[in-house]
Amino acid sequence: METELKLHVPPAQLERMRQHPLLADRATDGALEQHLVDTYYDTAAHDLWQHGLTLRVREADGGWIQTVKTAAATSPGLQERGEWECALPDATPQPALLARQVEPAALAQLLERAADGLQPVLRNLTHRTTWRLRWSDGDEVECALDAGRIEAGGANIEIAELELEIKHGSSAHLFELALALHADIPLRMSNDSKAARGFAMLQATQPQPVKAQPVELERHATLEDTYRLIGLNCLRQMEANVPGVLKQDVESLHQMRVGLRRLRALVDMFDELAPAPAEVSEGLDWLAGALGATRDWDVLADSTLARVHGIDPAALRQAARARADKLHKELLQTLQSARFTQVLLSVNGWLHARGWRPETGLPKHSPLAARASRACRPLLRKAEKRLGRRIADFDGSEPHQRHRIRIAAKKARYGAEFFRDLLPAKEVKRYVARLSDLQDRLGLLNDFAVAGQLLPELQKGNGELARQAAYARGYLVAASEADNGALAASLKTVTKLRLSR
Repeated sequence: METELKLHVPPAQLERMRQHPLLADRATDGALEQHLVDTYYDTAAHDLWQHGLTLRVREADGGWIQTVKTAAATSPGLQERGEWECALPDATPQPALLARQVEPAALAQLLERAADGLQPVLRNLTHRTTWRLRWSDGDEVECALDAGRIEAGGANIEIAELELEIKHGSSAHLFELALALHADIPLRMSNDSKAARGFAMLQATQPQPVKAQPVELERHATLEDTYRLIGLNCLRQMEANVPGVLKQDVESLHQMRVGLRRLRALVDMFDELAPAPAEVSEGLDWLAGALGATRDWDVLADSTLARVHGIDPAALRQAARARADKLHKELLQTLQSARFTQVLLSVNGWLHARGWRPETGLPKHSPLAARASRACRPLLRKAEKRLGRRIADFDGSEPHQRHRIRIAAKKARYGAEFFRDLLPAKEVKRYVARLSDLQDRLGLLNDFAVAGQLLPELQKGNGELARQAAYARGYLVAASEADNGALAASLKTVTKLRLSR
């Protein structure tokens, strides 16, 4: 199993990275310089790639190495893939030499079936500088700096990246090293392999929004193990949507925010058991603010104004859409900023290395060391009590109170979804459904309230647009007030819900 962290390096900083003292100080030997020519083979229909498999023949130092990898990135930040390789007498691929080793068996059979139809589909030409790094605790990391290009379909793109691969030990040092290098040279995290970038060139595919995936928990797992697993699940959804956000896709931004909200809710739930360091909690708060402003204008343009009747709000929607598009462009700078990389590396490192643990390990009687099936109950009960208090304090009109109830309902629902596998299925289904209904109702009212804050920016002047904006504000205020009766009934239903008995 290959476990590595990939980072984009600014091309102008490649030589500076090559000479970085941190790499020289940790290196067990001098740097190894190689010129690599990697040719990827597949069928005309890209059958291997479509099933998560790559076949590569590498020419280096006068010899040839054949490598088969599974194209599965199972952990945020880190790419964890099956890898098998063997020497070849020449540049001709011989998949039969590796087919018996490949797992699962279905992929091995696919490799054998594809053998007769293989053809070169893309090529990487890379100058690689490699260091073997060692820490005092015995952990070892291979650091490879690649510069070159990927050629596919008559086009090419530049390669300028750093690969940090675990050779011995845990992943903690990968993120420590990445953060230390990032402090000197601005890096960006990358979840795409060279093969993925090459096939994207061939297929001209667009990034797709990635929704939250169910968290699969084992009944005998500890609360700490489930916390880490759930956190990585949330982080995976965030990171998977970055390519779509960079393409200014509205739904990708929405799903990235969902992943971020889930992660922040989880960190808040475990605050007393595993308090997050400032760089993690403050970083997540900063990112939430950066994404939220753009999403607010998306919702106004694409959803809220469609609920306004009595006028044709087409001009209003167009103006709101223009504001949203402008913010989407500005958001690109945020996602390419040094702070965004620092946040992702910090959160990844904290979760992967279990950064909440004291040096002596978890105390024997810590709730984190207990079985999650029991230890999750107090956390869920805490979320229920918070929701109950906020509903009890609601006077029926204040938007900020409604918003606080919505946040509490969301956190209670996320908690139930996180631990779904450890709870009675029917109870969870009913609980989540009731909370989702309340969350949707409160979410719509929150959209109306946010619209009331944004529309004045479109009211400047005395033209038709300003008149439409004023009308829309009044309409949405009236619509909010008209919903008070239905909201009261929904709140009453939720106060009776109990999951954590």
